[in-house]
Amino acid sequence: MADFFGKLEGFYYTARTIFIILDVVFLVGFFIVLRKALKYRPDLISSLRKKKEEGTEAAQSEFDTERYAKVWEKILEKAHSAPPHSFTLAIMAADNLVGEALDDLGLEGEHIADKLQKLNPKELKTLENLWRAHRIRNDLVHTAGFEIKESEAKEILNIFESFLKEIGALK
Repeated sequence: MADFFGKLEGFYYTARTIFIILDVVFLVGFFIVLRKALKYRPDLISSLRKKKEEGTEAAQSEFDTERYAKVWEKILEKAHSAPPHSFTLAIMAADNLVGEALDDLGLEGEHIADKLQKLNPKELKTLENLWRAHRIRNDLVHTAGFEIKESEAKEILNIFESFLKEIGALK
């Protein structure tokens, strides 16, 4: 009987070793395939711009930069009209303007967050900061008693402006 258990124990260790080796091989293979697959990931912003250009007959700008500039100036005027509440309104308006720009890029989604998720952070330097600005905007709107300092509000508005400049909506 002891001989049987000795053989069973030897089989167990052999099978365990084989499965550990197979796990390592599959794990390494997975990462190799993942790395190669990332090379074929589409460039979302460039593809959206190309699609938009193909749909227009004349070589027009993707954005009506004059309209965006006028709206942005109104937002900045609103921010400095009657602080601190004016900063809240300006941040909300800036977030809405970013939403319009994302619509103009052809991004679909019910909310701005849905559209932002479709963007690649490797392509847009300001995307991570834009997420932070959008979350602060949501806190201003949805969290009772949430207040923002003037310096932080100016920083948030600068983030919105930087994003709009990066995508070409503002010059």
